[in-house]
Amino acid sequence: MGMRFLQAGASATQAVEASLRILEDRDITNAGYGSNLSIDGTVECDATVVDHLGRSGACGAVPGIRNPISLAKLILDMSNLPLSLHRVPPNALVGEGARMFAVENGMATYANEHLVSKNARDRFLRWKEDLHHTEARSRPSATQGHSTGSALDLPESQPAESPEFSKDHDAAVEAGTWNEGQPDSPCNEKYISNKFRPAGVAAIADSRVSIPTAASADRSQSHASSDRPWSISIEELPRSQSESEQREPAPQAGLQQNYHGSLQSVFRPDQSDGIQSTSSSIVQQPGEPRGTKRPASSTDEAPSARYGLPLLSHADDLITDTVGAIAIDYRGYIAAGSSSGGIGMKHRGRLGPAALVGIGTAVVPCDPDDEEAVSVATVISGTGEHMATTMASQRCAERIYHGTRKGSGGKDVPEEDDDVIMESFIANDFMNHTGVKNCPSAGAIGVMTVKKTRSGYYFYFAHNTESFALASMGGNDKRPVCTMSRLSQGADITRGGRKIRLD
Repeated sequence: MGMRFLQAGASATQAVEASLRILEDRDITNAGYGSNLSIDGTVECDATVVDHLGRSGACGAVPGIRNPISLAKLILDMSNLPLSLHRVPPNALVGEGARMFAVENGMATYANEHLVSKNARDRFLRWKEDLHHTEARSRPSATQGHSTGSALDLPESQPAESPEFSKDHDAAVEAGTWNEGQPDSPCNEKYISNKFRPAGVAAIADSRVSIPTAASADRSQSHASSDRPWSISIEELPRSQSESEQREPAPQAGLQQNYHGSLQSVFRPDQSDGIQSTSSSIVQQPGEPRGTKRPASSTDEAPSARYGLPLLSHADDLITDTVGAIAIDYRGYIAAGSSSGGIGMKHRGRLGPAALVGIGTAVVPCDPDDEEAVSVATVISGTGEHMATTMASQRCAERIYHGTRKGSGGKDVPEEDDDVIMESFIANDFMNHTGVKNCPSAGAIGVMTVKKTRSGYYFYFAHNTESFALASMGGNDKRPVCTMSRLSQGADITRGGRKIRLD
């Protein structure tokens, strides 16, 4: 959809909004409709959009909004209009104030029940139950075996869980409450045996003069929900009237249908995207010699054989995380945006990285005296609190823009290889940050960056999660180039990317 907007002459910010609205309306993403619920069952969403000048509009912890990215775009547009008495218009609003701003400007709002999908409700009920059991196990032994009076008490006939199930289940539940890319927990042996726990979502779009381009990325979740072997008596949340309807994949999005089952549509090592080829991509996987090239053809060997990745024979990958987009329009203006429902069981009013400029989304504008006209946009998802500690998206964008990495003693070291910068950012600026290392919660992150120059556009990604789903599309591409990037065995970080040349 973002590509269609760009080809029709829309601005980069409009393309970002259009791309993310499609994903927000899908209940399989943790954004807009179907988002994770807070501890009291309320849907509160975050979103940010940043234009080519670095101006931004953001909303956070806002209830009753189905498309938070549209509210963020509205805030951005209104922030550029002067107010009387020299008042300064806001570029970020949170909570009830953000909702009132939407109402005042004609944006539709919804009752909470109409934003809760069946899957989101099921996750909420399971998490409530799981948290109850976790708290019960942590109580002194004298209280064991006594009813707490909670509506979550389970029947005595509850079947015992195997130690392996309990361990994996607890880990997944815990991950779902600190990483926005882990909303579900394993529910049966099928998913216990599958060690793939993806975590990321993002999207990019890009275009130049007569060559608009678009791209999108989405982090995914492998664990599908299934019926529990017992029933619970928690009071159910209100049901949406439309949630029982069959929701077909949006054909314009080009995301969900590409991420189920096979890994055939992955990025391949570099083929030039010049006149001879309408599509190209470059990828650097851990353990692969730099500069290795391989044609991307339908008869090419499966990625699992090349990179040692598990090739799934059935649809285990479900898109269930924060979404993000980066676009470059016909004028060469770049924009970025992200949208999220936040982590599961969060406190009411919690601001996630998608609501914070420089944390989840950042743009480094082009300097007017720069002959190369370089500008960089970055979208990141993961453990939001750690991203805030490290100023993640702004730091990554500036690393790519200035061509530096963190060296010994904390000094910036010049680095010409952007691929090395991406890996160094996760390893040194994020994972090795003192605030992350000394925090009890793990640091998950997935990064997507676009570097715009006069000679071409460079799309880079990196992640320390077990998977990262992405798609990109250039003006000469007939269809999006999609990948489900996976963490190679024994690797801590996976990275890759592609280049789109300008004619």
